[in-house]
Amino acid sequence: MPTLEDILYKTVDGVFAVDGKQRIIFWDPGCEELFDRSSHWVLGRPCHEVICGRNRINSTEFCKPDCPVAKLSQRDKAPNNFSIKTKDGEGKPIDLSVNIVLIPSFCKKKWIVTHLLHRFANQDVLTAIDSAFGQTKRPKARSLATSLGQCSQHVDRLSPREKEVLQLMTEGLSSTVIAKRLGISHVTIRNHIQHIQNKLNVHSQVEAVAYAYRHNLVH
Repeated sequence: MPTLEDILYKTVDGVFAVDGKQRIIFWDPGCEELFDRSSHWVLGRPCHEVICGRNRINSTEFCKPDCPVAKLSQRDKAPNNFSIKTKDGEGKPIDLSVNIVLIPSFCKKKWIVTHLLHRFANQDVLTAIDSAFGQTKRPKARSLATSLGQCSQHVDRLSPREKEVLQLMTEGLSSTVIAKRLGISHVTIRNHIQHIQNKLNVHSQVEAVAYAYRHNLVH
């Protein structure tokens, strides 16, 4: 019996999620393949700059900085599925049907807005799931639920200096630049980063930065 996660990865061509400020906080292997952009490069970037979606009818700009979908609160309802056109990793035009799934963010009473991408326009989720059985499953990363996580006491364990270092990490600064900015040694910064990863229960700087975006730790 396939799990929901198995069905999801058989059903959609890509999954990504954004926070309330339209920053991408989850980018699955399907999206990496579809757009030829790694999660390392994408995480933290505004979704409209990455997806570059346009209206399928008149080619006007669809993905914009003030997208109302990304700013949904828990009082709002998810929109119906919609279609956009964009370009794949090879620069070829593609039509995508997008379904929205709202996952409650326990940090700020906001939604984590999850986008399910299908290569075929106006794809209905239930129809897609029904056709997913028997298909070959793509290699998958950690589950969406695991990757998005929930608010925890991990953040409270960070010292003021570690929070400062994490903030600078989210700005894309290297450990060398952070050390110069704070006037401390590079070895000390490396230790701070290691402590941050341990306390947040993540395994890389990229995951630490993604965690900061997910839990609204970025000023």
